Amino acid sequence: MSTPKHVAITNALREQCRNLPVGSRLPSEKDLAVRFEVSRMTVRQALDALATDGRVERVPGLGTFVRRPTVAMGPNLSSFTEDMRSRGLRPSSRLVAIEEVAATGEVAVDLGVEVDSPVIRLERLRFADDEPMCLEDAHLPARFQRILETADLEGSLHEVLASAGVVVAAARRSVRAVPAPSRDAQLLGLPEHAPALEIVDVFYDTNRRPAQRSRSRYRHDRYEVKSDLHRPNPEPRENDR
Repeated sequence: MSTPKHVAITNALREQCRNLPVGSRLPSEKDLAVRFEVSRMTVRQALDALATDGRVERVPGLGTFVRRPTVAMGPNLSSFTEDMRSRGLRPSSRLVAIEEVAATGEVAVDLGVEVDSPVIRLERLRFADDEPMCLEDAHLPARFQRILETADLEGSLHEVLASAGVVVAAARRSVRAVPAPSRDAQLLGLPEHAPALEIVDVFYDTNRRPAQRSRSRYRHDRYEVKSDLHRPNPEPRENDR
């Protein structure tokens, strides 16, 4: 079964947008219709799909401009890699550091180990479509050292653990806004002291054993946190009984 024309155009323009700076203006509907040898209606369908994905912004009377989609972090447990793939973005990582360190107080509490006991620290810069999204500072119990020594640490850490039989099944999360330290801002491509979204996750395996503690600082212009909220059922009033 052949791919519908508007879908093929959407895919082609999505790839083009990945290689253009934010704010770049795309060709007009008329020019795109000539380029792809289709009607302007078909081109409009493709551009509407890109706008829905957050890839472009359509400004009446001015044109269509490249933008970067904002990633919404929902209430479900998923890894960075899963989040990016589900949104049509290419996830990747760059290993900045891996070392054995002594557990600080907060790391020890979260991982269920003694203070100053050895833990493995990983620092990674995470990308989506080759653009920096977050700087992750992760700590794992020393029992995972052999697994990490031979693993591809530029991929999904959860997939690495799962391949060794450790399945991440639950997490505790805290979120706050912080000014990005100079080094973090530079790595993330942000102005110095720009705000960052700091998320601390403690991940647990199926036996509720702590498997990983991660402090990630996300670009404020690319990430948001969304949750569904519900009011508890109120007590029925006397007149309602």
